[in-house]
Amino acid sequence: MRMIVTTSHKPDRRQVLKALELAKQLNVKYVSRRHLVQREGEAMLIVESDRISALKDGKRLFFHPSLAIIRRANIRSGERDYLIESLDLKGDERILDCTLGLGSEAILIAYFLPRGKVIGLENSPLIKIVVEEGMKHANFPQKWVTEAVKKIEVFKADYKEYIRKTEEKFDCVYVDPMFEHPGYSSSAINSLRPFADNSTIDTKDIEVMKRIAKKRIVVKARWNDSVFERYEFDRVIGSSKSGVGYGVIEI
Repeated sequence: MRMIVTTSHKPDRRQVLKALELAKQLNVKYVSRRHLVQREGEAMLIVESDRISALKDGKRLFFHPSLAIIRRANIRSGERDYLIESLDLKGDERILDCTLGLGSEAILIAYFLPRGKVIGLENSPLIKIVVEEGMKHANFPQKWVTEAVKKIEVFKADYKEYIRKTEEKFDCVYVDPMFEHPGYSSSAINSLRPFADNSTIDTKDIEVMKRIAKKRIVVKARWNDSVFERYEFDRVIGSSKSGVGYGVIEI
């Protein structure tokens, strides 16, 4: 993916220095916003005054914990959350989130880990920076979000390679790859698509995960995705309304 780093219009010195730092980190070109001409298919990382965003093919990506906030509120009002239910957390686990994405599920998981930790992997360097910087520097009005993000550690990694190389063990391994048959109703996920790793999960990946998972593995997919036909899970739970299921493997 071709990419450049720039700032918002009329940046202050801090923005420019941050943009230069990120350009060096990514080994890509920094371009002053004044002289910017974005080419078709090019991704642009933008250091704004209060956040870092990305822009590609007319889609803008930025971090916001809104989905985690909504789901927590639903849980507190008595609704089921099939992700949290499938993980069956006790509160002190180390969770490997193989596909961090926008981080909303990692935040929700971390909320239920008062003594635990989430390790989040993200293969897209742009998504990783946008989400990690957002978690570190955003000013959250919700105290629980501030506490939850402190328990999340983010790494740039292809989970397929990571699970085969790591010697670490995790209580639960969670993977939420891009769906084979995506719905397009979520504006948040739609903004993620131009930047995301679209590779699907293989049954061999699940077998490898058994080497590093101590309690369980959870795979999220749409009901019509082939993983539910290709792999026999110990149980599958989810919502027919959302069209999403969680396949659980007990270790």
